[in-house]
Amino acid sequence: MMTTVPQLKAAIEAHKQMQFLVNTEIIDVRTSWATAMSKLFTSLGKMVHGHIADSFTLLDILNDVYSAHVDYVFTGLSSTLDHVDSESANVHVILKIRHRSSSWSVISGKRGFDVEALRATYDDALYKMREFEEILNYEALKSSRQWHYFPNPLRVGDCYSTFHALLHAIELQFYYVIQYTYGNSVEKLYRLMDTLRIGTVSMKKCLVSYQQKLIMFESELDSQLAALSESEFSYDNPKSSMLNFMLAGHWLQSITRQYVAGSMSKSELAEALHRNGSEVVDAAERLYSDIELSLFTKVSNEVDKQETEMVSFYSSVLRRVSELERYMYENDTSLEQFMRSFSIWRMPIVNYQTSQVRRLTHKQYVGCHGADTPFSYVTACLVVQDVS
Repeated sequence: MMTTVPQLKAAIEAHKQMQFLVNTEIIDVRTSWATAMSKLFTSLGKMVHGHIADSFTLLDILNDVYSAHVDYVFTGLSSTLDHVDSESANVHVILKIRHRSSSWSVISGKRGFDVEALRATYDDALYKMREFEEILNYEALKSSRQWHYFPNPLRVGDCYSTFHALLHAIELQFYYVIQYTYGNSVEKLYRLMDTLRIGTVSMKKCLVSYQQKLIMFESELDSQLAALSESEFSYDNPKSSMLNFMLAGHWLQSITRQYVAGSMSKSELAEALHRNGSEVVDAAERLYSDIELSLFTKVSNEVDKQETEMVSFYSSVLRRVSELERYMYENDTSLEQFMRSFSIWRMPIVNYQTSQVRRLTHKQYVGCHGADTPFSYVTACLVVQDVS
């Protein structure tokens, strides 16, 4: 009895500790894992939702600057290039007809092309292209943003070389057409027109590329906002296995009291433990298994889901903003500062009482021990909060 009773009491104490932990960490909504996870996921959702709103604000600024200072400049040059392409195509067709009827006039008249009109078209295009960069600089200076958020398509990819190659092609076409006579080489004119058309198409792509990226950015933000999960994390307690676990504990306490009181012999105790003792362990194992399969698995799946959504959103935003940043003047760091201000880059602190998270602040964040990535916060930090 000197060793039996302490062993029974130790088993009862272990059972009580497990019951306390389950009640505290799993059952009680005030202190449970499910409540803490719900706060965490709600906090992360609010953070992402806030950053989507911030991205829309940035997009409004970019659209405002574009509409006020850039749209007409780009559209005007694009329309001029359309006219150049249309007039050049008209000349191309007339020259083709010429080969079928050499008696028709190629230079002017109803069945020819107007050299003066064509010259005026090319001259207009040359003037606008030669002034294009100066006009952009003037508009950037005039903008209330003072060079910030201001796009220049010539800074992206091959657009600068495309622009100057097209300018050179129009100059060549201009001088060749106004000097063109019936005996000049038509093949050379064809080659010049082909070069001009290729350059015109490429340049128009450069001019519309920025607005297209703004539209795609807005479309992605709309999709991200619609797909953002707002459902709260919930968990159904393992009532059945918890009941069996508690009944097993009561049985263990009952036979211990009987043995200590002398109403049960050692052999009867041994028989009782042999017959039903394994049920105590089995009940504990089933309870843990239910918790592991339901809560822990659900937490793991929800963490994976949150990670996928957040990686998708932030990767998309950073990619889109980086693409837009290439259009900006080299001293403009506005978009870089926007990306750096995301609170996702800052370490949160543990706080079990709130699920608030701040965005676009310069407040200090304190790191949780063991959390070196945004998603290891799940194991190291339960709630995201700013330091006030």
